[in-house]
Amino acid sequence: MLNISRPLDRKERFLREIKGSQVIIPDLYALFPGWKFNININYEKVKKQTDIWLESWVENDTLRRRMQIANFPKLAACLYPDALEEECLMMSYYHLWVFLWDDATDIALDYTLGEQPFNGHPPPMAPVMSAFSNVAEKVVVGATTEARQRVLSELKFYVDGACILPLHRNNGKKDFLTVKGFLEQRDASGGVGASVALILYVYHLNIPASVLDHEAMRSIRDQSCMLAHLINDIVSFRKELMDNQIDNIVPILAIENKYSLQQAIDDACRLVWETRRIFEDAEKRVPVPTGNAELDMQIKQYIQGCKDLVSGALNWCYRNERYFGKNPKQEGNKIFLEILP
Repeated sequence: MLNISRPLDRKERFLREIKGSQVIIPDLYALFPGWKFNININYEKVKKQTDIWLESWVENDTLRRRMQIANFPKLAACLYPDALEEECLMMSYYHLWVFLWDDATDIALDYTLGEQPFNGHPPPMAPVMSAFSNVAEKVVVGATTEARQRVLSELKFYVDGACILPLHRNNGKKDFLTVKGFLEQRDASGGVGASVALILYVYHLNIPASVLDHEAMRSIRDQSCMLAHLINDIVSFRKELMDNQIDNIVPILAIENKYSLQQAIDDACRLVWETRRIFEDAEKRVPVPTGNAELDMQIKQYIQGCKDLVSGALNWCYRNERYFGKNPKQEGNKIFLEILP
């Protein structure tokens, strides 16, 4: 159950207090010593094909331009740096689609095909769902039964959480989440679990459930999701504050602990560091060698894929203007921001 408290007037007071303040986003790359930050060599090809695909189903010019600026082909290239061209392209399609679908659920909750499977030709679909079928067809063909089941399970978990979130936001209680409650709903509504499961499709891995369900492998999955969520929150909190939203770990930390926004940023970075350490500790407990050299190699590739997902999310944030603008004030990888100028 979500832990909900705090009256709305505290939010309004908080927004007034931080208006015009200056903060620093520390060098987030430094929180991941020894991790790789690569970009897929197929990026340019994937970008061209994604632009064509986007025009085929997104009619609104403004929305289409916004998606091009966000640069989801680069996101896919950062998240899956070793993927072949087709798999990288499908991940570009998927992450662009999931962003638009998630955006749509803030307005309407009918962008699903229902829980029951259908036989034969699919029923009439809204363009946003038809676009998803382009990705799903490739995943079905290119993934093992185990991988498909995990992707489906993660997608259902995400869709359920994403559909509930706007209802919570509009429930009329004028409340917002505590840190504990926020982290609980973030896991349910963030969608990173599906991106992790798709590693199995992208690299055509055939890892048995007995290995994927080992406590160390489950921890690696969970910490990957948490790291991606925390990174996204740290880089996006200013943009969200400008949209009058505080569903973000940074302002929630500041409000709950009654300290400055800079302290909250630093505390969020501490959470990233600690979560990364938990990930690396879990990596040491993975049950290898298994006695099967091919399986050992695939387990290693899966774990590297989880690391790439985290480092790629960070790399993407620094390589587009979505969060920091075209020419942010920076010193190395430190970013200087003014809040609600």
